[in-house]
Amino acid sequence: MLETLAFVVLGVGLGTFTGLIPGIHSNNISPFLAALAVASSLSSMNLAAAVVAMAITNVFISYIPSTFLGAPEPGTELSVLPAHRLLLQGEGYEAIKLTALGCLGGLLLGAALLPPALFFIWPAYGILKPQMHWLLLAVVVVMIALEHSRARIGWAALIFLLSGLLGLLTLDTNLCGGDKALMPLLSGLFGLSVLLPSLAGKNSLPEQRVEEKPLEVRPNLRPLCAGTAAGALTGIIPGIGPSQGTVLAQLATRSRGMREFLVAVSGVNTAKALFSFVALYAVGRPRSGAAVAVGQLMEVGARELVFLVGVALLAGGIAAVLHLRLGRLAAKHIWRLPHRAVCLAVVVGITCLTVFYSGLIGLPILVTATAIGLLPAVTKVKRTHCMGVIMLPCILYFAGAKDGVLTALGL
Repeated sequence: MLETLAFVVLGVGLGTFTGLIPGIHSNNISPFLAALAVASSLSSMNLAAAVVAMAITNVFISYIPSTFLGAPEPGTELSVLPAHRLLLQGEGYEAIKLTALGCLGGLLLGAALLPPALFFIWPAYGILKPQMHWLLLAVVVVMIALEHSRARIGWAALIFLLSGLLGLLTLDTNLCGGDKALMPLLSGLFGLSVLLPSLAGKNSLPEQRVEEKPLEVRPNLRPLCAGTAAGALTGIIPGIGPSQGTVLAQLATRSRGMREFLVAVSGVNTAKALFSFVALYAVGRPRSGAAVAVGQLMEVGARELVFLVGVALLAGGIAAVLHLRLGRLAAKHIWRLPHRAVCLAVVVGITCLTVFYSGLIGLPILVTATAIGLLPAVTKVKRTHCMGVIMLPCILYFAGAKDGVLTALGL
């Protein structure tokens, strides 16, 4: 028992590290933990506990750099703009508290929903999988239609197609080795495109208000429940990520405020992380890099699933405390630093990490993604349309048209 607890603490430490450093994700470390089971006599169960704890903790902590630095990781990209707005209003710590509520609430609600959900997952999976491209296309149409005016609808459609074409050219060809392109793509679309206007201006961060008054759960219950349900769906069904899940949650609750948005998106992410492990048991397929590592370490039956959920809840409780304390520390001191220098340091850091992960080919991808990411602010449309970078390739894949489109493009 104590040995397992030590591995959970190790996973929390690794998740904190990967969450705080932009560009480093728990999926980069999970394969090494899985390999330890082969190269050593360490317990596979304990190593699986470390992987789960790391993945859950990473979700919590990654909202700190996405709030204070504007450097997103997969899943947090949509939170950058709302959190950055609160930061510029002196309420960066408020964003941290909202994401802590969403993450922990999504984890707890997801665990509570798990027993009844297991009866419906397999039938629902079988029904939805053949129609996945139509479901994704419906989400896209609704996202674009919500812009209302013809001009903004036109710009939204163009941004979706441009980002989608960029994703198709980079993720599904040998141009950048598939997943290696995610770093420059997401950093450009949702990171540098937010940082560059701050770097060009003379703005400085206002002093951040650090209030210890706890958030009320009841006003945030609707986006929290919707985010948890959407996260469970994205954790089981392939092709629908946290960003699309957040859009679904918003549509279901009609939530538009920044605070409700942050609660929903963080709830989506922890529920997705939890249900990506549940998918190993329910449908026999992993839905994340961490779930792949767990699947390599052990067969997931009912007993193992209970163990993994227990580890996730323990790690989530510890991560919530760390998230609030580290976020509070950042809020107290970030405004004292020269804002333009910090932005420049993050831009340089992202550029260096792009070269490290993706090679020199990552630089033109980063520049192109940044240019597309600047369009929503100029045209006054939602930045969520940039998620075409993931959604368009997914739609084409499930429609069975991806190879044909790539061939037509000469790729």
